[in-house]
Amino acid sequence: MNARGFSLFELVVVVIIVGVMAGFALDRLLPLIGRAERAAFFQVQSQLKSALLLEAAERLTSGESATLPELAGVNPMALLLDAPGNYLGSFDGPEHAHVPRASWYYDERTGRLMYRVGKYTRFMPLDGPEDRVELVVEFVYEDVDGDAAYAASVDEFEGLRLASVHAYDWPD
Repeated sequence: MNARGFSLFELVVVVIIVGVMAGFALDRLLPLIGRAERAAFFQVQSQLKSALLLEAAERLTSGESATLPELAGVNPMALLLDAPGNYLGSFDGPEHAHVPRASWYYDERTGRLMYRVGKYTRFMPLDGPEDRVELVVEFVYEDVDGDAAYAASVDEFEGLRLASVHAYDWPD
């Protein structure tokens, strides 16, 4: 009986076929990773909005409505019971390029909550940084007395907004 193994040519053909199949698999998988990251970003953003509104409601019901404007300067991640696993913390003027992708962090210097977008998304900045979303908490009220300062007894509190500093498009 003559035992014979693979020839070099057969081995090369198998390696090429496996490589092509892996390329097709990655081509299908990478957009799914980007879509999952986008969904996770919007989920955390929704949780932050809810936490801000709950904090405002708590202050209103406990008679501390005069302190509502202070929420505009707060790190909204501090209001969550559990920060997301990819929240790195609060930094004083971080070097944005050194922050790992797909991570949240708070820039104390600018008072902005940042999200550095991952590589495999279809994130498109319209007028801001190419690799991150910058969010700020905005205090919204109707200035009834027209003095440009919030007076809890006179002005009407309308809510808190987690607003993007720069426009962007992040299609599905």
